[in-house]
Amino acid sequence: MTDTDKTGCRLISDCMEAYGITHVVTSPGSRNAPLIMAFSRRSTFKVHSVVDERSAAFIALGIAEITGDPVALVCTSGTAVLNYAPALAEAFYRHIPLIAISADRPIEWIDQNDSQTIRQSGALSSIVRKSISISGELSSGDEIWYANRMLNDTMHAALHGVRGPVHINVPLSMPLTDEIHIDDKCVSLFHKIEWMGYGDRISTTQVKELARQAVGKRVLVICTVNEPDDKLSHALGLLASLPNVTIVAEGIANVHAKGIHCLCDQLFATASEEYYDRLGLVPELLISFGGAAVSANLKRFLRQANIREHWHIGETDCAIDCFRHLSLRIEINPKGFFPRFASAMAHLVRVCEVRSNYATIWSDYATHISECSSNYLGGQTHVFNAPIAVDRIIRTIPPAWNLQLSNGMSVRYALACSEVSKMHRIDCNRGVSGIDGSVSTAVGAATVFKGTTLLITGDMSMQYDIGALSSKMMSNRLKIVVLNNNGGGIFRFVRTTCELPERDRFFCCGNNLPLQEIATAYGFIYLQAANLQQLDEALEKLVDINDSSVILEIFTDAETDAEYFRKLISSCQH
Repeated sequence: MTDTDKTGCRLISDCMEAYGITHVVTSPGSRNAPLIMAFSRRSTFKVHSVVDERSAAFIALGIAEITGDPVALVCTSGTAVLNYAPALAEAFYRHIPLIAISADRPIEWIDQNDSQTIRQSGALSSIVRKSISISGELSSGDEIWYANRMLNDTMHAALHGVRGPVHINVPLSMPLTDEIHIDDKCVSLFHKIEWMGYGDRISTTQVKELARQAVGKRVLVICTVNEPDDKLSHALGLLASLPNVTIVAEGIANVHAKGIHCLCDQLFATASEEYYDRLGLVPELLISFGGAAVSANLKRFLRQANIREHWHIGETDCAIDCFRHLSLRIEINPKGFFPRFASAMAHLVRVCEVRSNYATIWSDYATHISECSSNYLGGQTHVFNAPIAVDRIIRTIPPAWNLQLSNGMSVRYALACSEVSKMHRIDCNRGVSGIDGSVSTAVGAATVFKGTTLLITGDMSMQYDIGALSSKMMSNRLKIVVLNNNGGGIFRFVRTTCELPERDRFFCCGNNLPLQEIATAYGFIYLQAANLQQLDEALEKLVDINDSSVILEIFTDAETDAEYFRKLISSCQH
């Protein structure tokens, strides 16, 4: 076969192949032509082309979060690589391995008023695990040996320990598209250096000691954004069955086990620390894992409560003390910690005949809160608004669907639904919690998930990422629900902006979103609803349509949405 004559580009392609990368998302350009040649001419890779680099990176993020595998990105020189920044920042804080590969001009042409030249090397260094430059032209054995070593180091940084995105910058000289013949039996330029990591699970000695410390205490386990895992869920279910342990999980923790309490916004709606202390809900030991919590009420409770110890579980670069009580970092993946810890705790509870009513107190309290929330949501049948609509959606759609949520109010509405934990998998870009890229992420996720993916998003988030609908990667298994209340509902809800006189003009920013025309233009089936009857009819069609992409637009009033959600949460206050 023929391939690019750029040795460095072939070496990078060989490297990606050696590390098991399958999906490569490219964007058109001139300077990156040798890189595109090096990837597209190998049957190993599934190469996807996305015009907009910002959308391309979020699509890659969606593929990576569903498959659990690294995904490569390839862009041209200039500002193209800067458009990767939002998705790479999200990947950095969620420990998702994206391999950003940017073509560049030769170093001697930087800052010389040549077109499409910026200082690319290190431009993303604050939001990637490692950043390197590899010349597109490698001539000597020493240059290839050095590039091999640097690429191995970079892939180790992406895939081992604390995983995350990396950046490989590739200066390339003209001519760009010269070819050479490559023998199919030719030995790869790249030499993979294997990795033997640290222990992937807690040792017997360590887990016995930790269980001994925890068995006599009131233990609260907090689970935030995390990927689903059956063994982890089973272990947490075992812990939840113990009399001195309570587990609270946000929906996006993807924990599926009996005895887990959700509805975090409602559970911690009361502002008084004394109230929780009086009921006996405050733990002596807090154990946490996962990414950034959505619920501000949960964070407020944990920061204010008099908690003596806090263990954080997970591989991190630094101490994660979001709740301000951290006493122990356990640098082990939760999948390597909780199964052994749960078994050790269950054994000690039996042997020591532990008597505790902590789990019972929490169960009674959580049942009461769930009933209050359900009564409020279901008791006002004459009302139609976004929180009620989202609750109806989640109750209607099959649990086997993957649920993608945009930031702002969409994720808050969904996590306030008592049925949300039934979902097979829930994802949201909570690494940095931005509204950019939610549609692109869902497009990428739907590409690699064999079932149906549903995105619930607000109108501002949809408008921000509307270009994602033009992607040729669009799956007919993707369905999108757009909550259209003519602007950013989050700004009508949060205390910071809800009372500002500038709110509607400068924050909520009602937008021109002709979604019906857009849906038709991009080949989506369009549905709409402005009341409960229309919503039920539209949801029936949404579920029944199996072979086409669908957009359901739900029209609500912004003021009513914010006020209703505020009252829903406050209905659980005491």
